[in-house]
Amino acid sequence: MSKEFFKRIENPNQLRRKVLESSKLVIQNLKSYQKILDIRKEKLSSQKELKIQVKEINLLLDKIRDFFPIELLQEYDNEQKAKQPKSVKVKATKGNKKTVEIKKTIAEPSELTKLENKLADIEGKLKSLS
Repeated sequence: MSKEFFKRIENPNQLRRKVLESSKLVIQNLKSYQKILDIRKEKLSSQKELKIQVKEINLLLDKIRDFFPIELLQEYDNEQKAKQPKSVKVKATKGNKKTVEIKKTIAEPSELTKLENKLADIEGKLKSLS
């Protein structure tokens, strides 16, 4: 009984070419995966750096707040809140079953509009006195 130790390969060059092409694809995929890993490392280091900078900024803001009078800071906070536009949700119905939510932004009146309103109030009070 003789056993076959060798097997004949048909078209060895073509088989070698296919193996090399698949190896090339594997290496390209590994290369792109390594790039992704490098980007992730860079992202984590950037996030850590940003976190440190934010903590530093918060510490500096706390120091600044210690130097300013409390009343001045409260006035500034109130002014900032007044400048922010207010938003209102309005529900509108279309048909029988559909409900559509529309978010409207109500702009705060400008200084000129506020002054005109105050002037109108004063004129109304003067008319009521006369």
